[in-house]
Amino acid sequence: MTIDRETTTRRATVRYVTSGRRALFLDWGGTLALARDNRTVTDADGNPVLMPNVPETITRERPSYDACFIVSNQARIGRGEISEAEVVRRFGWLNERLGGVLTDWRLCPHGDDDGCACRKPKPGMFCDLAHVWTIDLEGSTHVGDADKDRAAARAAGIGTFVWAHEFFAW
Repeated sequence: MTIDRETTTRRATVRYVTSGRRALFLDWGGTLALARDNRTVTDADGNPVLMPNVPETITRERPSYDACFIVSNQARIGRGEISEAEVVRRFGWLNERLGGVLTDWRLCPHGDDDGCACRKPKPGMFCDLAHVWTIDLEGSTHVGDADKDRAAARAAGIGTFVWAHEFFAW
């Protein structure tokens, strides 16, 4: 079944068609990767330290979805504390470690006061991915560790939100 859907964000109206394709949306810091003070904890090689049970859970759950995405606020990019290339390298490292199960990712380099449409709790990253990959947001799931993740899922019309500690059984 195809559903014609329109979502309005603060700066734009996004019109897209969904096809019933379900996606698993995953937050980054505190969900997939260990974070302290809003910074990803890295090992001696500069690679992210993963939260418990991430590889096993993603391997088990990924076949239930048509696509798998990372959606991540990364205000440190906008503040010049880390490069976008380094954040993308870390996402790519995880994707390699997981056997290439990630379909795509989006990050928001803006701060809370920038007024963008992409920073969670706004739905911009979700709506963009849904448009590009023809995803049914209502049939999809978002896993996160913060209230802004839950609020973003609700604002995007995602059907299921799961707390990271429940999804990954910490």
